[in-house]
Amino acid sequence: MELVGYMEGIMVYSGTAFAAGEWLLFEFILAIGVAALIIFWLILTHFKRQGFLSWGLVILASAGMVSLCIHSRLNALQLDRLLSQGKSIEIIHGEFHYGEYHFPYMAEHGMDYREISLDGRIIKLYQSGYLPNTHCYRDFYGDNHFDDNVNLRLYIHWFEREYQFQQQTYKLKAPCIIKIERLKATANISLATAS
Repeated sequence: MELVGYMEGIMVYSGTAFAAGEWLLFEFILAIGVAALIIFWLILTHFKRQGFLSWGLVILASAGMVSLCIHSRLNALQLDRLLSQGKSIEIIHGEFHYGEYHFPYMAEHGMDYREISLDGRIIKLYQSGYLPNTHCYRDFYGDNHFDDNVNLRLYIHWFEREYQFQQQTYKLKAPCIIKIERLKATANISLATAS
């Protein structure tokens, strides 16, 4: 006797498609820039002596670039820690659609945002200027690597902050997308057992 069973519509999410804690390209460029500046300066001083002012400018530029890099990394690590703890994180599954892009003169309270739809919910992605942390959805606000009708799983932490517009204070609940996973496949797995 042969028993055949089917498991249909199993959702298998791939690896991470986006993570706020990932090493950013501009951080890498800053680190390379600091190294290149120091190497160039050392080569230049080997052939020609430089004054105190020149050295001071190079040290200030290098320190500024390194501090930007460290600040960005600390922000990313805070979000990474939030994700690993799993506290205050909402996980939303669903089919992804882009919504409208609202320009400042049209947007509510003068705020520029883009809408996405996921699992039948409308989520407003505010411009990074309104966010406590710009790592939350970099590359997702202006552009994305996802097609419409793709299934995604979003890990969202909601920040609440006060926002001033025309002498009024509004409470802004901004979604911080910490991680995005993409649906890999809808598998139809058949199980067969013979006796």
